This record gives sequence, C-alpha cells and structure tokens, in this order.
Amino acid sequence: MGLEEHRGGGEMTRHRIGYRRDIRLTLVGVLFAVVPAALAAASSTLETLPAPLPLDWCLERARDTNPDLDVARMTAEAAEARVYPAGALPDPRFRYELSSLPTSDFDLDSTPISGQQLGLNQHFPFPGLLGNRREAASFAAGASQQDLGDESRRVDAAVERAWVELGFAQRALDVTLANIELLRQLAKIAEAKYKVGQGLQQDVIRAQVTLTELLDEQLRRDASIRSAEARLGNLLDLSVAAPYPRTTPLRETAALPDISVLLEQLEKTSPRLRAMEERIEEAEHRKRVAQLEGYPDFDLGLGYRIREKVMGDPVNGADYVGASITVRLPIDRKKWRSIVAERDALVRRTQAEYRRFRAMLRDAVQANYAVLERADREIELLEDGLLPQARQSLDSSRSGYEVDKVDFLSLIDSQVRLLNAELRLERAIADRRAAFASVEASAGVSLR
Repeated sequence: MGLEEHRGGGEMTRHRIGYRRDIRLTLVGVLFAVVPAALAAASSTLETLPAPLPLDWCLERARDTNPDLDVARMTAEAAEARVYPAGALPDPRFRYELSSLPTSDFDLDSTPISGQQLGLNQHFPFPGLLGNRREAASFAAGASQQDLGDESRRVDAAVERAWVELGFAQRALDVTLANIELLRQLAKIAEAKYKVGQGLQQDVIRAQVTLTELLDEQLRRDASIRSAEARLGNLLDLSVAAPYPRTTPLRETAALPDISVLLEQLEKTSPRLRAMEERIEEAEHRKRVAQLEGYPDFDLGLGYRIREKVMGDPVNGADYVGASITVRLPIDRKKWRSIVAERDALVRRTQAEYRRFRAMLRDAVQANYAVLERADREIELLEDGLLPQARQSLDSSRSGYEVDKVDFLSLIDSQVRLLNAELRLERAIADRRAAFASVEASAGVSLR
C-alpha cells in the first residue's frame, strides 16, 4: 500500500513538473511573438531624420511644426479676422410687444388702443467712428503679421544655433576621442621606457591621470550631445528617441556684412520695429475712436402696430406705423476727456516702446556682430598660427621624448595645447555660424 502511494505521488510530481514546463514554454512563445511586434510598432512611430543632418531640413521642419510659430500664425489670423467686424454696424434689433391690453379680459378687441407692436431698431455711431475702429484693427492685424515674421526669424536663428551646438558637441567629442587614442599611445611609450629602465614611474602615472581626465571629458561631451539633441528636438517638435545623426559641416564662409549699413537700415528691415510702427498707428486711431465716442450717437426705430376692428374706433381698425429717434447725450465731459487722455498716454507709451526696442535691437546687432567678428579673426589665427604650431610642437616633443631629449611633462603639455587648439577652432567655427544667425534675426535681413 505504501509503495503504491509512493508511485502515485511520483506520478503527480512529474505531472506538475510537466505542467510548469508547458507554462514556461507558453510564456516564452508569447514573449517571442509580442516583443518583436511591440518593438516594430515602436520603431514605426519614430521619425526618420536624414543622415547627415542638414540645416535646411531642420529649418523647413521648424517652419511646419514649431509651436511658437503656430501660436504667432494663429494670432495673426485672429487679428485679421477682427478687421471687418470692427467697422461693421451693430446688428439691428427686432421688438415685439402686446400693447395696452385691458386687465379685465386681456383681449385685443376691447379698446381701440390695444394691438400687437412690431419694431425694428438700428444703432448708428457718430460719423467716422466705425472707419477709425476698422483702421485700428487693420493696423493691429498688420502688427501681428510683422510679429509672425519676427517670430519666424527668431525660430530660424534658434534652430540654427541649436543645430550648431549639436554639430559642435559631436565634433568636440571626435577631437576628445582622437586625443584619448593619442594619449594611450604616449602612455604605452612611457610604460615601455619604464620597463626597460629608461623612463620614470611618475611619467606613467602622469599619463594615466591625464588619460582619466580625458575620459571624464568624454562623458561631458556625451552629455552635451544629449542636451543639444533635446534642445533641437524641442524646436523641431520631434519625438525621436534614437541619437541624432551627425550634422553636415558647420563652416560658414560668407563674408562679414557692413555693420553701418545694417544699423542704418534697421528700421526698414526689422519686422519687430515695423510691428511697433503699426502699433503706433493703431494707438493713434484708437485715440481718435475715443474722441468720436464722446460725441452723440443715435438709434433709429420703426414701429408697426397691428390692431383689431373695434366699435367706436375712428379709423375703423386700421394699423398704425411709427418712427423714433434716440440720441445719446454725452454730457459728462470730464469722463470723456479722461478716456481720451488715457488713449493719448497709450500712444506716447507705444512711441516710447518703439524707441526702446530700436535701441535694444541696435545693441543686439552690434553685440552679435562683435561675436561674429571675433570668431572670424579667431578662426584665421588658429588655422594659420596656433594649430599648426601646436601640431609641430607635439611632433617635436614626441620625437625628443623617444630619444630622451624631452621630458614627459613637456610632451603632455604639448598634447594638451594641441587638444585646446583643436577645440578652440571647432568652437570658433560654431560661434561664427551662430553669430551670423543672431545678427540676421536681430537685423531682420538675410545676409548669406
């Protein structure tokens, strides 16, 4: 009996093990079926960026999808839609009333004065008021269009700067990786010399310390790339999760513009200043509106009374017609003078804002031009002087170290100078292009 129970328990155990194995196999099958499908669905939602990543593609993408541009575009459309209603007459009003019903029986055929009254009223503002309202709305719409142009240039410049930062971060990482490889070679030379008794242990340690610093620099470069990708993605309204491709070359070869011409033509070329001019005109017309609102306006009314035939009615139940005019009397002149004074202050405030914006734009153009000019000169200095000298110094130090004529500290210093010169060149190239974009955005003109 015990043996049979033991055999039965063993069979049950094997059954449970087989059942669990079937469950595991089923789960594995489900994973192999579901996970690839999920990955394929996720990858299909990712947007594909051209490789290498050109600036023109980024600009076109931003013009179509940037939310700030959409806000400015919808604001301009809304302002344009307000122009016609601003100059239209108010809607007429229809009136219906039961007139002079006797409370004894509430009927229309008890007295000759009872009837159903139909009326139509129309309000007429003082002459010139509607025209000035429409002109004010038209100038406001023009200002919104100029704001859209200014926002478009601002977004273009922001996209180009973000694209430049991404390209610089990528190239700075390239320079750092190349210097890491070079330093590893130098470290191997120092270790080999130390092993044969011709080098110092401190040289090996110094190489390792410098290599660790460069590896830490590599981490910072990777973080800069991620940050630049996020910034550009926000401007382009992208949901790309994968790393961005490399940008096309950053170098901008356009000649420097004439700063005096840019400043002289600023009032004509800047959309922001043209928008402020439109707002000054809008404020002037709104002041005129306030003046005209202080004059009398009137309402015209037409009435038609439908009557029943009643005994004793001298006109035998004929219907009545009537007309009315209602005139508004703006007798509180202090109130209207205060309203006009407020609008006049708003005109002068808008004029002051124009002068302030003009001064700010002049400062921005000159500041960005100074950055552009400095970057242009720095590129020339680095390419023609510092960078070739740093390469020659490193080659000379390396050759001298191999024959024990130069110490390892001098060799490392030469390598660091080369790294700094290469990074400065990449930074200057990026700064020149970014400064060009900023100058164009501030001046409101294309220079390239």
